[in-house]
Amino acid sequence: MHFGLYLYRKGLISAEQFVASAEAQMTTLTRIGQLALEEGVLTGRDVFDVLRAQRETPSMRFGEIAVEMGLMRQEDLRRLIMLQSDRRQPFERILVDHGVLTAEQMASAKADYLSTLGHRRMGCAVRSKIAPWRSRKRAFRTEYTSAV
Repeated sequence: MHFGLYLYRKGLISAEQFVASAEAQMTTLTRIGQLALEEGVLTGRDVFDVLRAQRETPSMRFGEIAVEMGLMRQEDLRRLIMLQSDRRQPFERILVDHGVLTAEQMASAKADYLSTLGHRRMGCAVRSKIAPWRSRKRAFRTEYTSAV
């Protein structure tokens, strides 16, 4: 579960605060064209060419157009998207910076959240009531052959 949804479900933030923080996070993303320039994937001229093409097809994203134009490879775009994701401002930092939660409240909530994730990964100690496929198959054969 996304940490922001966890905070909302716990009643620590409102739906409006969740949406506002998510929108603020999206505005902090470094644009793919800027990353492509920084990483040497595209030249300044290439970026302008893609932006010009994007004006004609605004429904397409910058990276998709650059790949379609042959200016970058799909692998380059994937790497740039990963860089973009790594550089975005953390959700919890936005909430603290906007005064929604204090740093202490955030640290406590984050610890609780990580603890619940740890319990989910470990699985539950209760044995499943769903029989494995092989067991069901044997049970079916036994019932079918004894009934015939």
